[in-house]
Amino acid sequence: MNYAIIELHDVSPYYKKEFLSALELLEDIGIDKYTLLVVPYFWEMSSLISDTDFVRLVKEIKKEVVLHGYTHKGKSHILWTDGEGEFGGLDLYETYRRVQEGIEIFQSVGLVAEFFVPPAWIGNVYLEDVLYAFCFRGVAYRFFVRDIETNTCIQSPVITFSNRHLLSWFSIKSVSILKSLYKKSRVLRLALHMADFRDERKVKLWREILREIKNVRRFISYEELFSKGGFTLTFKGFQPSGRLV
Repeated sequence: MNYAIIELHDVSPYYKKEFLSALELLEDIGIDKYTLLVVPYFWEMSSLISDTDFVRLVKEIKKEVVLHGYTHKGKSHILWTDGEGEFGGLDLYETYRRVQEGIEIFQSVGLVAEFFVPPAWIGNVYLEDVLYAFCFRGVAYRFFVRDIETNTCIQSPVITFSNRHLLSWFSIKSVSILKSLYKKSRVLRLALHMADFRDERKVKLWREILREIKNVRRFISYEELFSKGGFTLTFKGFQPSGRLV
């Protein structure tokens, strides 16, 4: 059996309308297992603290919640992101501060996360040690998920769309290539960004992809991926890796 993790990226009051559209899409397809990547203070414009109704909705859904950075605003990268690589190039102090402040907002609204996904999947040399200090169990990058406690990783590539002008068009055209390339991956992650739901082409493609994946893979959460005595103990894709990103 192969597996898939559905991730709703950039969950924030800033994208409330798009978030509701994403939930509607998943319900229409009949998918009940997915993970919410929540940003505490999106682009320093939209805080969870300021929208209790949105937080209530997130809680009522009762899905796995992952901490997705603090503001999602940061370093640009010519291929991967345009001003969203929040943790890229940060020093130890700033890495610690952002993780801590993200956790504090979560705590203030009653959310808990054991897993972390840096915005744009870009980390730095201090991130994993900081996450370890805050007792996170795992961190996910573009091509693998790291078990922070054991310092091992699970190969698990991502299918996603870019929302950057020309790259957006290219990502739409190349999705069939990615599906073929990752077809044999034991664990596949599907990253649905909230901005995708502003583009009908991407919504249509996600509907097709999710229906196809539903027929050939079992949907799981990060918790299931890491559960002791469960999935990971029999998983053959574990690879040891150094701690530095």
